[in-house]
Amino acid sequence: MALRARRPPDPLRDHLVEVRRHLLRLHKALIDSERPVYEQRTGPISNMQLLQALLEDPFFAWLRPFSGLISSIDAALSEDEPVTRDQARGFVDRAGALVSGSPDADENAARFVQVRQRDPAVLFAQTELHRRIAEALRWLDAPA
Repeated sequence: MALRARRPPDPLRDHLVEVRRHLLRLHKALIDSERPVYEQRTGPISNMQLLQALLEDPFFAWLRPFSGLISSIDAALSEDEPVTRDQARGFVDRAGALVSGSPDADENAARFVQVRQRDPAVLFAQTELHRRIAEALRWLDAPA
């Protein structure tokens, strides 16, 4: 069994990992909420067909910024160089922008609000993500 070197404590990374984890939970809640709506239009689909629809169907286009942000955070966290404070701030700000838009902001924000109002699991996941974003911003805004 290979031993992995333990990383030294890195609060910036820890906050970003928490935001990412809760962004992923919200993304899953959104997909779980939208799948039955999609299947009402198309009929039942397999998990593989769902993945294909998430990538290509216009119905799910509004979720792609969530997927893209999660992928960007994952890529930054996997780099050899640590994530910078500016990078982390950018990711946290993007996460906040995705989930705090008003229904009048754009079509994606309006769709998010609609799903959030329909599904308590989405509202709960959003609330938890907001908490993690607020914690990360407090830490990022504190004097270094």
